[in-house]
Formats: sequence, structure tokens, C-alpha cells
Amino acid sequence: MEIKKTSIIRPIKRTIILLICALLATLTFFIYLQYHSNKNENEDKQIINIFGRQRMYTQLLSKDANHLYALLSSLENIEGEKKRDRIMTKLFETKEDMLQEKEAFSAVLSSMQEGYLYVGNHSINIKASIKNASKHVEEIDQAWFDFSCSVDTLLDAKEMDVEANHAIRYINRHDKELADLCDEILSAILSDSLAATKKMKATVYILIGILTAAILFSLIQLMRYIILPFNQIYEGISELGLVSYPPLPNLPIKKRITPAIQEVNDIFVKFNDLKSLIENMNNNGSFMGTLNFINQTFSGLIPYNYIGIALFDEDKKLIRASYGVSDGSVVGLPENLLGKAWPIDGTSLGKLFRSGKARIINDLESYTENQTLKPYNKIILEAGIRASITLPLNLAGQPIGVIFFSSTKKNVYKEEHLNVLRTLANSIAISFHQNIFIDDVIYSSILALAKLAEARDEDTGEHLERMKLYSRAIAEFLYESHMYEEEITLEYIEQIERFSPLHDIGKVGIRDGVLLKPGKLTSEEFEEMKKHTTFGAEVLKNAEQNIVKYRRSLFGMGIEIAQNHHEKWDGTGYPCGKKGEEIPLSARIVAIADVFDALMSKRPYKEAFSLEKSFAIIQEGRGRHFDPEIVDVFLEHRAEIEKIYSGFQLTVA
Repeated sequence: MEIKKTSIIRPIKRTIILLICALLATLTFFIYLQYHSNKNENEDKQIINIFGRQRMYTQLLSKDANHLYALLSSLENIEGEKKRDRIMTKLFETKEDMLQEKEAFSAVLSSMQEGYLYVGNHSINIKASIKNASKHVEEIDQAWFDFSCSVDTLLDAKEMDVEANHAIRYINRHDKELADLCDEILSAILSDSLAATKKMKATVYILIGILTAAILFSLIQLMRYIILPFNQIYEGISELGLVSYPPLPNLPIKKRITPAIQEVNDIFVKFNDLKSLIENMNNNGSFMGTLNFINQTFSGLIPYNYIGIALFDEDKKLIRASYGVSDGSVVGLPENLLGKAWPIDGTSLGKLFRSGKARIINDLESYTENQTLKPYNKIILEAGIRASITLPLNLAGQPIGVIFFSSTKKNVYKEEHLNVLRTLANSIAISFHQNIFIDDVIYSSILALAKLAEARDEDTGEHLERMKLYSRAIAEFLYESHMYEEEITLEYIEQIERFSPLHDIGKVGIRDGVLLKPGKLTSEEFEEMKKHTTFGAEVLKNAEQNIVKYRRSLFGMGIEIAQNHHEKWDGTGYPCGKKGEEIPLSARIVAIADVFDALMSKRPYKEAFSLEKSFAIIQEGRGRHFDPEIVDVFLEHRAEIEKIYSGFQLTVA
């Protein structure tokens, strides 16, 4: 009887097909996961913006209602026809604004009841979330019905009668309730979105795990049908005396591994590192945490001593050194580079930005030898950097900046390094989107509320922008002088610049009659004005509580500043009467910046003071109003403060 022999090629082909299918399926699931994660995050951002505008509309309606009250009241005492016409024009414009704000708010409520939110031509399905939040939806429907009736009463009012008075009082008493209901619905929608995303990710990861097991099984089969037979061949050749290589053992060990198997082994090491990177991105709560993980993990595969990230501004005209992490061998980076910005066209990055291709410089000294040394090149060379790879950093197909992998040694980079670095760059962009970008969306919504509070007092002008510049400068002076060095880091400086504009966000809760009063406040009015510190802290605490649900924190320093920037060193401030170092450092810094800018600015109750008088008043407050050490550093750098003030004046002009 003839025995049928089975070719070894057939199981190898089956195994390879299984391996290819498993790899393609794994890649498909990864793409699917990334696509839906990006889609969900983008929709969450749009939903946050929609409900941020809803909150804004309630505040604008309240503001316009009070403005309408003032205009209607003034009509009763106006005799001149021209004055009456001007007031009637303003009255008409205010009513038009209120009508538009009311219709915009109502449109969102109507679409929400249908189970959708609309952004342009795009619709977001929120039926499940609205069903779970039906109680809040009923509450906001009822609240808006009464609120809009009051708005309609004012729109129809031609004089201040009993109905108009009642409508204004109702709006002023219930605008916050309406805004809070918007926040509760937003929180419910975001919670459902997060739960759905987690469920989807869990399912995909289970499938990827199954596919990974299939891949490993295929590799074992390939070893069985390829590597072990080759071992037998080596044994046979060795027995014939044709080679002096000893035969491989049943399983390869590191000292006797062949070059081909070594290459495969290296690929698996890289795969495990990339897998760890993906897990770290999903589990790490901060972008800098991911960046530090990459710096510690991948330096064995790619030669670098420093990773730097520079981001474009909104108009893509400036590029700013935004993040950096070093292995400790680079001196002066990122300390001397972060925060500085340059025009893109004035750097060699403009060409890279337009081409979208990576760039390798293996000898930075030779590269800059025959050209004017730019300030950033000088900093990099003095830090010891001698070679670098620069790659575009893209988010959703759009360039957002560049990433540098730099080494202290020359001629270390090759074209093959680009493959791994492109993967790292893409992973960093994803982590940036997960952490910084979403935080920026939430922060922008809160900052819009702070700007709304500022806009109510027209004489404050560009107060928030000046505050940001002064606060950052003071923190930098303290950093350079090594004061409070355990607290003040480069990240701290970035945060104080970011959160100092939120110091007076609580003024959205102060009546116009108090906030805009041109004369001195009564004791009762001053007590109400004091409440803006606690109002502001509560606004940010509520926002922080919603973010903490997702195991993140964003507004910690903002809460400190909003609540404590009116506390005084000697304990005579408000709202809690804290003194000395009981007051958070961030609030002590912002207090000086806030007072200095107030002194230098025109207010309804005073003219702007001179620089000389303003600095003198800050000096007088040393040890009483302000932290004496911060005052000393502030005065030591008077020239820099004056330069910021002058530069800002030129920019505004």
C-alpha cells in the first residue's frame, strides 16, 4: 500500500495565511478603534461648545434684560426728540439681540428633544443620553418656558410697567438655574459618551487579544515548520563535517541566535514597546506622563537625549517651544527654550512645514556654520545638541507643529530610524489630542465665561491679557531667582499664565448695579462684590468635579487663584482672612499682577496712575497686602515690567 506524503509547504501556507489574516484584522480593529475614538472625542468637544453657548445665552439674556430696563426707565424722563430717538434705536437693537439669543437657545432645546444636536450640517445622535436624562430635560423645558415668557414680555414692553418689572426680576432670579440645568444635561451626555466609548474599547481589546493569541499560535507553528527543520539541516551538515557551526538547540538561545532570528526578535521588542506605549496612552492622565514614558522606553532603540515639541499658533504664523523632556545629559534644555516663539517663515521649519517631510541633521555645527546663528540654534548648541531628526506633528490630518528627537552625538541618525520615530510622533499626537486638546476645549469654554464677565465692565479693556503677561513674568522672575523652587517649575509657569485670566470669573454673578457703579460702593454693595471670589471658585470647582469623573484634573490652580487673589499677607483680605503662606503662592503672585494692572488702568471711579505711583503703591503694600519676597523680586525687575507694559501699549495701538 502506497503511503501518501504530505508536503510541508501546505501547513506553512495555511499558517502564513492565518498569520496575515490575523494581522490585517488586528490592524483593522486598531484603525476602527482610532476612528471611533477620534469621532467620539470630536463630538464631545462639539457638545461642550453647544452647551457652553447655551450657558452664555442665559447670561446674555439676563444682561440684555437689565439693559432694557435701563433704557425703558430712561424714556420716562427724556424730553428731547433726538435723545428719545437714540434711546429707541438702542431699545430696538437690544430687543433684536434678545430675540436672536432666545431663538438660538430654543433651537438647541428643540433639536435636543428630537434626540439630536446639530453642528452645521452634521447631526449628533444623543437619543440614549436624553432618555437617561429625561428628568433634567423636563426641568429645563419647564424652566425655559417660564423664562422665555418673561423674555417675550420684555420684547413686547414699550414702557416699564408692572409686567415688565416682574419679567426682569424673574430673569435675574432664574438665569443661573437655567445655566445649571444646561450643565447637568451636558454632564449626563458626556457620562453616557464615556461609558459607550469604554464599552467599545473593551470589546475591541478583547478581539485584539484573541487575534494576538492567533498570531502567537501562528508564529509557534512557523517555528515548528521552519526553524526546527533548519536546525535538523544544520545538525546533518555538521555531522558531515562541512561546517564547524554547532547545531541549534530545540529553542534558540540568545548567544547562538542567527542574524535573521535576531532581527525578528528585535521586531518583537519594538512591538512590545509600542504596545506598552498604547497602553500608557490610555492609562496615563497627563501628556507629560506619556512624553516621559517615551523618553524612558525608546532611547534603547533610537539614539536621542532630548525630545522637544513646538506647536503652531492658531494662524500658523508663529511656532512656540511648548514641551520638552531630557535624559539629564542635556544642560539648559528645556529651561532656556520653552515658552519662546518665533515666526515660522524666519526659521528653517517653514520649508519642512510646507513639504510635510521629515528632516535629518547629523552635524548641527556644520549645518549652522555659514549662516547667521538664530537665538534658538544658539540655545540648542550651547546645551550640547549636535544632531537631530525633525518630524511634522499632525492631528486629524492637519499639521499642529513639529517634534524633535535630538542627540549630543554627531552622525547617529539614519533613514531607517524614521519609521519608528514616525510611529512615536503619531502616538504623541494621539496623546496630545487625548489630554491637551480636550483640556483646551474645556478651558476655552470656561475662559469664554471669564471674558464675558470682563466684557460687562467696558473700562477694564484688555485686563485679562495684561494679567496673563504680568503673572507669567513674576513667576519667571521667582524661578530665575530660585525662590519657591520646590513649587515653581516650568509647568507651574505655564499654568499660572493659563489660569490667571480666570481670577475674576465670579463677577458673572455680580449685579450690574454693583459691578458697574461709578462711585464708591456701600458696605452692603462691597459685601456683595466680595462674593465674586467664592462665586468664581464654585464655578471652577463644579467644572473640576465633572472632569475628575474621568480621572483627570484641570482647574486646581484656577480655583486657588479665583478664591484667594483678594486675600492679604497680613490677614485683612477676603473671603477667608487668610494670611502669610496660608494664601496659595499662585494667588499671591496674581494679587500683585491684578493690583498693578488696576493701578495702571482707568476705572469708573479713578484715572490711570503713573508707573512711578503704581510701583510706589506696590512697595507700600509690602508685608501688608503682598508677600514681601514677591514684591522685592517684582521691584528688582521693574525694567522688565515696564517693557511688558510698553510693548502691550504698542500692540494695542
